[in-house]
Amino acid sequence: MDPREQILAAAEDLFEASDFEVVDVECIGTARGFTVRVYIDREKGLSLEDCARVSRALGDQLEADNAMPGKYILEVSSPGMNRPLRKDSDFEKFAGEKVQILTFEKIGGRLKHIGELKGINLETNHVLVSDDDGGTIEIPRGSIKKANLKRNPWDGVKPEARKSKSRRRKKR
Repeated sequence: MDPREQILAAAEDLFEASDFEVVDVECIGTARGFTVRVYIDREKGLSLEDCARVSRALGDQLEADNAMPGKYILEVSSPGMNRPLRKDSDFEKFAGEKVQILTFEKIGGRLKHIGELKGINLETNHVLVSDDDGGTIEIPRGSIKKANLKRNPWDGVKPEARKSKSRRRKKR
């Protein structure tokens, strides 16, 4: 089992009886060792203390399992507003949200699909996304290279609140 899979398994075991979920794991190799990034989430949101607690517990678990050979840096954080979608349940949970999906091969003439997530058809194993024409594109799960929410931080903010302070000062 590769290090990413070991870390993912250790984190999922650790969270089994909690309300935390593992969103994604990244392992980045450098000349000095590995940086391991673990993205976590939970329904009621995360605090900095939650991330610190999980980092300590997961670090202890990885040491006990001897999952990481050599030096490594463990980073635990929220997946952010444009969180990755990895599990079937993610495609159900975030139905109605705007997403960006990159595929390995062209589907409907494109590699990049941006639209409203309609959900997942578990029978056909296709993710459903609205297209520009108001129709629906069916993307096979195995064709998905990367899928993320695509949120705009300015949605819901009044236009006058978007102006920077310096632009407001110039008007005076």
